[in-house]
Amino acid sequence: MKKLFLISLIIVQSCIVFAQSYCVNDTLVKEIRFPLTELDKTVFYYFNNEWIQGANPSMVPADSIQKAEVKNDKYGNRSLFLTVSPEFLAQIKADARKLWYGPDVDCKFPGGNGKFKEWIAENIRIPEGFKGSERVFVRVTVHPDGSISDPKIIRRPSKNEAVNQEALRLANALPKFRVKYYIPSLVKNFYCMIPITFSEPGAIFIRGDKSN
Repeated sequence: MKKLFLISLIIVQSCIVFAQSYCVNDTLVKEIRFPLTELDKTVFYYFNNEWIQGANPSMVPADSIQKAEVKNDKYGNRSLFLTVSPEFLAQIKADARKLWYGPDVDCKFPGGNGKFKEWIAENIRIPEGFKGSERVFVRVTVHPDGSISDPKIIRRPSKNEAVNQEALRLANALPKFRVKYYIPSLVKNFYCMIPITFSEPGAIFIRGDKSN
């Protein structure tokens, strides 16, 4: 009977310790996950004041994070600064080196390329009397918040000035793009090329040939 009582006491104490540990970890995770920036904006993570490409908080157990602080980094980016032990920092660096890295900047139309084509089709105004089919390339400046400015036609301008003006109007009317930066020092404006195709209403063009 005494042995059974001791076993029961050990089980109860273990459950209490587990529950306390779970609550501590859960609280810290919630603190880290509170909104840092607006949706679709990049959040950078620093470990012991060092940015490590590919590293993120999921690489560290929540109870191993000694301190978490939200502030701007030296580039002005809203960031999460985590303090961990030197041992965990070495492990984070080793794990990050095994990861594959994508482009420095990722820029997409909201909903993807298919939605971009739908948006162009819904908003383009084919100039009156336009014949044939041609593609105009517009270069725009993309800002960190995804907004577009300063459109310029730099490739294949149309001989039809109304087409050029419509391409510029469309570029100015574009909604904000979804921009994600992967390197803190690169959070700045960049150029993006946008192709806009004009086709004669009621005509179908296949490999340059026209069919009514």
